Amino acid sequence: MKVAIVSDSHGNATALTSVIKDAQKNHADQFWSLGDIALTGPGSEACYRLLDQINTTHFLRGNWEDIYGQVREKDLVNLEDPEDIAAVMQVRFDELHFSADIRKQIAGLPFKQEFSFEGIKFALYHNSPDSDHGHQMLPTNRQENFDLFSKDTNADIIIYAHVHQQLLRYTDSGQMILNPGSVGEPWAVSSNLLLNRRANYLLMDVDNGGISNLEFKHIGYNLEKEIDLAYSRDLPYANLYERLIKTGKGFTHDDQSLIIENKKHGYRSLAEEFISQINSSTHD
Repeated sequence: MKVAIVSDSHGNATALTSVIKDAQKNHADQFWSLGDIALTGPGSEACYRLLDQINTTHFLRGNWEDIYGQVREKDLVNLEDPEDIAAVMQVRFDELHFSADIRKQIAGLPFKQEFSFEGIKFALYHNSPDSDHGHQMLPTNRQENFDLFSKDTNADIIIYAHVHQQLLRYTDSGQMILNPGSVGEPWAVSSNLLLNRRANYLLMDVDNGGISNLEFKHIGYNLEKEIDLAYSRDLPYANLYERLIKTGKGFTHDDQSLIIENKKHGYRSLAEEFISQINSSTHD
């Protein structure tokens, strides 16, 4: 059986479409999705639809899916923080486009999945065993961080995502750890490697003897098409998204740029209005 493992599309449906086409060309039998399907790009709903239309047998939630619920908790949103304003604005954009079935699907996504497949036990996570956010599982971190997986599962193969970098390593117990990288926002510490803006995914051949082939894939796609979609759909922070797509430089924690954009477009007022609306609908 051939499995395509995808993660961190972040609303980049142009990249995800190219990844799916490549996986299908390579005869992938099924897909596993490790979360962060949505948010940042203009095509969150399209990304969910694309994965629903193919044989995606496993879905996880990521830290960005958590944000849909967090913006509904008053204590978790600080509109004095430019990053919180940006998160609310991105949720607002998606909520304007989501259908009821997509909202229901997001609400039901699991944190972790364990299962046997072709005689091998797999454990899927978005990030670490105890959190779907944070930086404890960066590829350059210490071995003890990755040994947290062996304390949580006896799976033969552990697959996680979140860090937007492809990886193969082992726990001290000998369990294989894999990371497919990011479909929509690939990352690298090296400035030269970061220039490679191809979409990442993992293609894995599995049989009852184990893994017979493993490919860390990098797939080109039409970056300009994705950027044009962002502008044509009035995506918040479209200019920063363009920078991200072209250079890999993110803006989630770029407070200086966010402050400029929030002031320029009146995003704080729009965020306040949106928070008020969803709180009102919650109490109705």
